[in-house]
Amino acid sequence: MNGFFSSASIRRLEPIMKESMAKLLSRMEAAGESGKTLRMHYVLKACTSDIITKYAFGESFHFLDQEDYAAPYMESTDVYHLFNHAFCHFPWIGTLIASAPLWAIKIFIPGLTEMWNKQEMWIQQVRDIRNSPNPDRVKSTIFEGVLNSKLPEIEKSDPRMAHEAQLVVFAGQGTTAYTVSAALYELLANPQELEKTKAELSKAIPDPSLIPSFAQLETLPYFSAVMQEVLRIHPGLVSRLPRVSPESAIVYTNKRNGKSYNIPPGTPTNMTVPVAHSNPEVFDSPYDFRPQRWIDNPRLDRGFIGFARGTRNCIGYDLIC
Repeated sequence: MNGFFSSASIRRLEPIMKESMAKLLSRMEAAGESGKTLRMHYVLKACTSDIITKYAFGESFHFLDQEDYAAPYMESTDVYHLFNHAFCHFPWIGTLIASAPLWAIKIFIPGLTEMWNKQEMWIQQVRDIRNSPNPDRVKSTIFEGVLNSKLPEIEKSDPRMAHEAQLVVFAGQGTTAYTVSAALYELLANPQELEKTKAELSKAIPDPSLIPSFAQLETLPYFSAVMQEVLRIHPGLVSRLPRVSPESAIVYTNKRNGKSYNIPPGTPTNMTVPVAHSNPEVFDSPYDFRPQRWIDNPRLDRGFIGFARGTRNCIGYDLIC
């Protein structure tokens, strides 16, 4: 799936993103005129969900068209994510919940009902793509590489593909919406930073009715620094990032005292993003929202692991950065 999220592929996402953004801004403006309060977490998740489903599967959920922005479904996914820590330490819980029928979910974990109701929808989506008479249908989805690969057929079953589709949507909608929510909070909580950002955007995009392109935003140093600082303080993933060296030992040397540690092959090691991003030895006053730090010292990116590193880094990196 990596190729589907490459920089070149992301350029094809721009029209889809602009369409959803225009709808989002229109509804926000209407809410402002009527004095209606919006739950931005769900509003932004509706927007990001419409974008990622349209881009990845050729069909949008149209959550932005719903009066409540599909709030019951969004609440259901939030309930599911509350189990993440349990899934990590007790994987059998995840297996048990995943195999539970809808009636059991309604009785024992009613908060997951909306999400479970859509499971058959995911499978049907995969079947429609697989069985489409239009040969170009599969080529416009994330399934092209998988379905045309040499993977065993059992790895290409409808339930397995539906599960992969669900993971892609969860990753695309939740983390992106959370990042934008965090950006709104930090800019509103720091008026000086908001004014600097607005000034740069106004100069680069004089017409406020236009939604800027990727190319325009990429050239804005302060806007880029704002997003980098948001991702540093509010990383999309806050759990540990495990790594295992299967064959070679890892030698770690503590720079403070010079003591070395030999970590045997096969030993899991973990790094937690919030801990790394709040290290005062790397980021001065780490709990302060200071976008200027990224302009003053571009090499701070060496201490940034918001998208992990190496071959197991986030495939959606180019979507954000």
